[in-house]
Amino acid sequence: MRIVVVSTPGVGHLLPLLPLARAARDRGHEVIIAAGSSLAGHIAAAGFPQVVVGPAIIADVVGGIPGIGAMTGRRRAFTVFREAFCGPIASDMAAALGGLFETHRPDLIVHEDLAFGASLAAEHHGIPHATVQATAWRPNVVDLAAEPLERVRAALGMAGDPDPAHLFGSIYFTTRPRSLRDPDAPSPPNMAELQPSADDRGGAAGEPLGERTARPRVAATLGTVNGHELDVLRQIVAGSIAAGAEVIVALGADPSTYGRPPTGVTVRAYLPMSELLPTVDGVAFHGGSGTMLAAAAAGVPMVIVPFAADQLDNADRCLAAGIAQVVPLAELSVAAAQAAVEAVLTDAAYRQRAEQVAAEIAAMPSADAAVERLEAAAGS
Repeated sequence: MRIVVVSTPGVGHLLPLLPLARAARDRGHEVIIAAGSSLAGHIAAAGFPQVVVGPAIIADVVGGIPGIGAMTGRRRAFTVFREAFCGPIASDMAAALGGLFETHRPDLIVHEDLAFGASLAAEHHGIPHATVQATAWRPNVVDLAAEPLERVRAALGMAGDPDPAHLFGSIYFTTRPRSLRDPDAPSPPNMAELQPSADDRGGAAGEPLGERTARPRVAATLGTVNGHELDVLRQIVAGSIAAGAEVIVALGADPSTYGRPPTGVTVRAYLPMSELLPTVDGVAFHGGSGTMLAAAAAGVPMVIVPFAADQLDNADRCLAAGIAQVVPLAELSVAAAQAAVEAVLTDAAYRQRAEQVAAEIAAMPSADAAVERLEAAAGS
């Protein structure tokens, strides 16, 4: 079977797709990845051929939205969703994929949940498709997407869609264990489970860390998008130090940009979360889906300082599951960070609940099982 795997141009959107892509390749299927040029290094390191489609990087599109710099929280998340993912990203991706399908017609398209251009291109060309969850499930996503995506459909010469749930294709693979799903939110149509796997070792090699000290160890990161928010990161680090922790910072940039780290703080440009998190007692971060699921799978309690995107929804679910303390960005201070870090390090209930969630994740169906379902859906 010929499979095209499609991601919007963000590392956090690509990584959840790689375990399934690898499993499909291991089962003898031909797999190529279609994504923005900024992901070329990650895709090459994973051993897949790439076709460049859509914008190079999400930040380039977001930066062009009028007034976006003054927006925060859910308002920013709503605006980015509609004006970026349902706008230029979807439009450019759908157009590019249309050209690809004329020369390399796949039997199946697998895309992450915000790659709406892939959904539309698949429908337009009559190709089966399925979705892998990369971001928080929000039941209103279909309603929010309907209007801007209708404009993209019209530009492609497609008729209106009376059922926007078609965006997710024949299967929606959720990467959230039951404890991290909102029980009051209707599930996506055709939902199936897929065990999340932090397939993050394909980039630059992680730099080695020193031996553990007697102090608890906390990982601190703001991911690949918010790493430049050094004032926020420094408050998180200072609060962790005040809580008595050794701190490992995964900066996502040249460590020199952080400045001289305090005693007891190690700053690295890159550290795979799948390798770092099993060595720590807690993680303090922005609430990004990739780091959240890697921490949950490792049974590590969290401190979350959400910015925007789906981070606020992730923070809500982790708080409800009892595996995280949440510090709103507007309320962040060194003292607030210290109190949150101390809570997750000293209250054994956080670790116990985190380990229960980790057990749920370990019991979820593997990527190989997901490919079996795709094969059945595609009739191969």
